[in-house]
Amino acid sequence: MASLMEELIGTLDEEDKVYQALLPIEQEKTRAVIENDLVALQDITDRERDLVDRISSLEGKREQVASDIATVLGKNPQTITVSEIVDVLKNQPKDQKRLQSVHDRLRRTVTQLQEVNNQNRDLIKDSMEMIEYNMNVIRSTRMSSGSSNYSSNASEVAGMAPQHGLFDAKQ
Repeated sequence: MASLMEELIGTLDEEDKVYQALLPIEQEKTRAVIENDLVALQDITDRERDLVDRISSLEGKREQVASDIATVLGKNPQTITVSEIVDVLKNQPKDQKRLQSVHDRLRRTVTQLQEVNNQNRDLIKDSMEMIEYNMNVIRSTRMSSGSSNYSSNASEVAGMAPQHGLFDAKQ
């Protein structure tokens, strides 16, 4: 059980380090979204993808170690949590304190990351709404331009070309 506990603590610590590495990248994404820097956003997305792959791998390892610990403790491997494992370690205060510490640190890091991600989501949403608004303004301007130019018999619009979408698919 001691080696499983060391493996769990090590895995959680490694996860925290990867999340900590992801935090400044997400903050950089905030600046790139504000500046509308698409090249930087592409680079950031590539770096994010690498870290998310590492996190996924570590999550799988953590789940397996937690499942193994649950089996040793006679608990349900599907529902065991790190908090439950911490509670079980009452007779091993050193391991309990280390596990609790790394768990708390990881939770703080993930909370910070969630806050930055929520901010980025809101910025992107606002940006998309602004783009949609601008597209609507352009469409309405194109549709209304020249609509008051009637010919002498006032039954047809003079000089109006047929209106197509904003983007010409033939180009």
